Amino acid sequence: MPEDFLARFKKYTLQGLEELGLELSSETIEKLFCFFALLKEFGKPLGLTALEEPLDFAVKHLLDSLTILPYLPEGPLLDLGTGAGLPGMVIKIVQPEREVWLIDARKKPISFLTYASGYLSLPPIIKIIQASVGQKHSPLPPKYFVAIVSRAVSDLKNLWKLAHPHLHPQGTLIAMKGPKVREEIRDLLQKETSLEVKEYPLQLPLTGDRRFIVTVKEFPN
Repeated sequence: MPEDFLARFKKYTLQGLEELGLELSSETIEKLFCFFALLKEFGKPLGLTALEEPLDFAVKHLLDSLTILPYLPEGPLLDLGTGAGLPGMVIKIVQPEREVWLIDARKKPISFLTYASGYLSLPPIIKIIQASVGQKHSPLPPKYFVAIVSRAVSDLKNLWKLAHPHLHPQGTLIAMKGPKVREEIRDLLQKETSLEVKEYPLQLPLTGDRRFIVTVKEFPN
């Protein structure tokens, strides 16, 4: 990562953390900077990101990933369609003792994340898997994850179909969505009537871009 880019990226990140009210240890912040330096180096050649400006890197990648933290229950987490590891790898860096699984159908993201995990010496348990969710003979355990997260992968109806077989009976699907999420919620509830769906509007720090966190789980019997 070029020095000027890195300096501006760090400045924006620290400003954003303050806006979010997040206090992270200096060690955690340095690991985040290290991960995003790797993403800056390899992301564009591998097709993992098209962003080039330090403000976009800080806000749309790092800080956006951190907005999900208040909604995560304790326990094993799956990042469905993880891509560049957003938000799953960021969560693992910030919460190193959490069990995190990252899955993507594409080889390049998995190769990058495997390298980054070793480079950062992330503690177990972290599992990085190349596979298509929803296929027969899934490598994912059934009814296991207390949280399945997804960012910019698919609509809520399809996400629930993919996530549900692997979600603990009391688990939650947590989707990071843009402003048109209410249409997706309506389509989901037209098909699945036994779900509790909640939406939480938020604004990204520094830019004020609008986002929604959507939680989906089954009503208790």
